[in-house]
Amino acid sequence: MSRRWGLCVLAVLTVLTGCADRDRPAIADGRLAATPGGLDFQRVAIFDGREAEVVLRNVGRSRIIVDEAWVEGPAGAWQVDFAHEGPHSLVPGGDCSLRVRFTPQGEGPLPATLVVRSDSKKEPLLRVRLQGLGVDAWARVTPRRLDFGRIEADSTKTLNFTVNNPTDMPVEVTPKLVGADRDEFSVAPLTLGPGEQRDVPITFSPGRVGRKQVALAVSPCKGCSDVAVQVAAESLEQAVVAEPPLLDFGSIPVDKDSFRMARLHNLSTEPMTVTELKLEGRDASFSHGDPGLPLVLAPGEIRSWQLRYSPGHMGSAEDTAFFHVVSKRHPTTDVALRGYGGAAELCVAPLTHDFGRQPRGSKTSVVVNVKNCGASNGGPLTIYGLEFHSLDGHPDTDVQFNVAPLALPLRLLPGEEVNLKVYYEPTREGAAAGRLLMTTDVYTGSSTELDFTGFAEPHLPCQLAVTPPVVDFGTVEPGYGAVLGVKVANVGTDICAVKNIRLSDSGGGVFSLPGGELDGAIIWPGDYFSYMVAFRSPVTGGDFTGAVQFEPADPANPVVVVPLLAHSQNACLVASPRFVDYGVSRPDCAPAPREVNYLNACRTPVTVSNVFIGAGTTDGEFELQGAPGTPFTLDPNDGFTVTVGYLAQVYGLNMSPLFVDSSDLPEPLLVPLIGESSRRMDKTDTFIQQDGSKVDVLFVVDNTASMVEEQPRIVSAMPAFADAALARGVDLHVAVTTTGIDEISDACPGGARGGEAGRFFPVDGSRPRLLTNRTPGLASVLQQNVNVGQCATVEQGFEAVRRALSPPLVNGADDPRTPPKNDGNLGFLRDEAALVVVFMGDEDDHSPDSVDTYVRFLRTRKGENQPQRMTIYAIAPTASGCPTSGGAGTRYAEAAGRTGGEVLSACSADYAPLLRSVATKAFSAQDRFPLSELPDAGSIVVRVNGAVVTSGWTYDGATNSVVFATAPVPGAKVDIYYRRVCR
Repeated sequence: MSRRWGLCVLAVLTVLTGCADRDRPAIADGRLAATPGGLDFQRVAIFDGREAEVVLRNVGRSRIIVDEAWVEGPAGAWQVDFAHEGPHSLVPGGDCSLRVRFTPQGEGPLPATLVVRSDSKKEPLLRVRLQGLGVDAWARVTPRRLDFGRIEADSTKTLNFTVNNPTDMPVEVTPKLVGADRDEFSVAPLTLGPGEQRDVPITFSPGRVGRKQVALAVSPCKGCSDVAVQVAAESLEQAVVAEPPLLDFGSIPVDKDSFRMARLHNLSTEPMTVTELKLEGRDASFSHGDPGLPLVLAPGEIRSWQLRYSPGHMGSAEDTAFFHVVSKRHPTTDVALRGYGGAAELCVAPLTHDFGRQPRGSKTSVVVNVKNCGASNGGPLTIYGLEFHSLDGHPDTDVQFNVAPLALPLRLLPGEEVNLKVYYEPTREGAAAGRLLMTTDVYTGSSTELDFTGFAEPHLPCQLAVTPPVVDFGTVEPGYGAVLGVKVANVGTDICAVKNIRLSDSGGGVFSLPGGELDGAIIWPGDYFSYMVAFRSPVTGGDFTGAVQFEPADPANPVVVVPLLAHSQNACLVASPRFVDYGVSRPDCAPAPREVNYLNACRTPVTVSNVFIGAGTTDGEFELQGAPGTPFTLDPNDGFTVTVGYLAQVYGLNMSPLFVDSSDLPEPLLVPLIGESSRRMDKTDTFIQQDGSKVDVLFVVDNTASMVEEQPRIVSAMPAFADAALARGVDLHVAVTTTGIDEISDACPGGARGGEAGRFFPVDGSRPRLLTNRTPGLASVLQQNVNVGQCATVEQGFEAVRRALSPPLVNGADDPRTPPKNDGNLGFLRDEAALVVVFMGDEDDHSPDSVDTYVRFLRTRKGENQPQRMTIYAIAPTASGCPTSGGAGTRYAEAAGRTGGEVLSACSADYAPLLRSVATKAFSAQDRFPLSELPDAGSIVVRVNGAVVTSGWTYDGATNSVVFATAPVPGAKVDIYYRRVCR
């Protein structure tokens, strides 16, 4: 090859000696002779090779050793080695052979010398002349790029590249395919004679779809560097496709015609033949004219054929048009046909709307109802587009109206409707007009026009006060949520328009707006609005930041951002309740203060350094009315109570955080405070009647020393309760705890020394602690479990229940604060079940907090809006009393009255009838519905399933309840309306 080069250097190929013979005489000398005396390899193609043999013979009189042989000449062109392994020791007349190979690396004469070294004293070096001519003999390859274009998979295409040998010597040409898709191509090697030119076929036979990664490397002679030939190829799943694959004729009146064009597109670079068009024939409503087939689709060509839909019946119609194509992989290209016999009718209201005079920078809306008001057999209606255009001389880019996004296309069946929200957001003063163009498939016309007008007035820039400036949730335990608020007050002298109240940063989804995003509001001077912000504490814990924002009409401050902060971590303190909702109150009738109890649920003491109300929407509306002095240390399982009042002096929604700083947390523990002050005096309590089929029952048994007479009666009466439950087929969970909080003496059984502190009895697990209607011998096990002993000194039944149904007991299999294993109450409380608590003792409750606090806690366990799903009963001293009782159980009576329960006398000699009565009431539909506020009795209106009920019920002022003579049926909705009076 003319471009090859060579460099003559001394080439030394060391060869180990061989041809062994007998010992050499020391008195004579050997001499080497070579046959032939010179070699001429003549013409050899560059990088090809040719070999010849040289025989070395000892023509002397003594043995001779041939040490080595090499070639002096152009580098790489000559090689030599012995024909046999050494040592090469030749006796007189002995010989051995050398193989000499000529592989020219360049063009032209390449002379060299073969040199042989021996131990001959007179002629140690033997030289043999070598001659050869390198000939540049290689094939020329054209073209350097092959493009197979796009063909359908499972077809084949062959292209040629040309190889030309311009020399007078034969050339071996070796094409090789490289790349990930080389297996889909084929090509064969060949030898070109002198002066020969030949076309070499390469065939593309794709089986996989996609662009191919392949190239052709052609070696134009033996040993030559490859010549690269680029290969471009793509395989298609289908060469001829329908665009679109579905023709939807929409809704067409019966016996009317509609035409659509079916288009075929040849995506390949090869001509494709379409032979015929046939319809599947599922519905005779579809037809076509003469298709003019067969024909050839040129590469990339698109052809159209007209198809007709003339519905001969009401309802949907479907068929398929088959275009037959000469193709192995897809012999037909299918076009789905769809239509509907019977036209839809579009009803839009309003078609025009005037937003009136609005402040510049405001955002007001109107709801436009779009309905398919056609007959039930009239077919569906599809909305395809919604687009606003300006009608006031300004460009469409400056139109002052917009529509809330709607997922399009939207299909409406007869009778279905959708509401569009259209906004007027003026950014410039003066009149504005716009037109909403609605595109549908209604047969009578594809476009409907809706016109909107408005007028923007100038106002002073907004002057706002935002409280709090930062919403800080403090610490919220993982898995729980909390709600606080933001208040936006207009402190200026002119009205203020705000809009787009939304989260600008949700903190990865942990923050939200419970009321949803707000489009806009107009705040009059001195007025305000509040909105809630929620934090859902993730189970993974951590610190979180977010932001909520709104846009006031203030060019100098167009966006107001309120940062959100929250910390998620397990806390030692367990707050009960986790939030305080004061409901709706009046400034002249503030609600009663509420209590929040905190319990140390850790095994180690906790230091409480501060109790305070943080920054809220209206500071001063909530006030601490009772809290222990700080700092103080709280031992494990000890608690304290905080009393918080709500003044209700500022109308509207008020929210503030109640914080407790403790040594185990970097941020204070949060209990949200929520209240609303309103001028309204009326209220409606809503209940859903339960069927009593799934109930969780907790017995709280007095374990003080005075229960000598009562405990045997309790044990004897338990079978009556169990039999009543089983007879009714109730899905029952039942457990027992005691009124004891502190450990007293080993005289009490169960492993807690009389201080169960809410843990189910027996704490040591010597018997099953959580019983169900499937527990073998339920009555017997229940009798054993209520035999709790008599060693405690203080009856704290309410506190025991609060601890039993609070973390860590209610959601843990083990209490981490106590040594006994598996002493938690996990599995007892079910979300879907009603809750019944039965207190049994000879003395009233002495728990530290108010009855209201405990009742509200128990109600939160079943939902604030379903208070009747939690009922309290008590077998306790009544006002009449008896010698064995310790005074009237007024606290138990108050709790039972507020929850629709009942107090039965502990002085009875036999408790079995009492427990049957409890079971009958607990497992039946409820006839007593306690009200959340004190009513004006004459204003009460009762509705059952929306119908006013004027008889069959009475108001019981002692328990503040509406009592039905006959209980409403299970599932009934009971609404009780009344005017509130101040307590």
